[in-house]
Amino acid sequence: MRTLITGGKSAQALKILKAFTEDQVLLGDYGEMPSYASAQYQFVSLGERNDETIAHTLLNACLDQQADRLLPLYQFELEAVMRSAILFEEFKIHVLLPDLQHFPLYLAETVSDKQNWAVFDQGALLYATNPSDNLAVLGREKALNGVFYMNGDENEQAQALFTIV
Repeated sequence: MRTLITGGKSAQALKILKAFTEDQVLLGDYGEMPSYASAQYQFVSLGERNDETIAHTLLNACLDQQADRLLPLYQFELEAVMRSAILFEEFKIHVLLPDLQHFPLYLAETVSDKQNWAVFDQGALLYATNPSDNLAVLGREKALNGVFYMNGDENEQAQALFTIV
């Protein structure tokens, strides 16, 4: 599977690589990108940032790079991508974000523990910095989709969407 992760020049995107060891990862970002590539990932330029065409830019990047999955990390991308989710689905590109209805539940002004995060794909736990059976069950029960900070203890957790401001 080919996964495009935005915010590719950020430390946060590089952290998330751990969740996609089986994938070919494209680290996309706006503007110029390094020309370095490794066996697991390569950098891809998304062109100049234009907030009015974000969803179109990301869809084109996915199609040009033959990406099957998109993980947008920048806050300014989220709403545009969610509103265009059906378009991405029509092109068989799976977007790792909560659906538009549940999205507001995962916005948090503060995150108590930025070291504790997990990646879910349609409820399946792909990676967690602190894995547990409870976390896998929580992901399935809530059908979590995306990268989340896991705030709180194992018995009572509140998820917050992992984003780059």
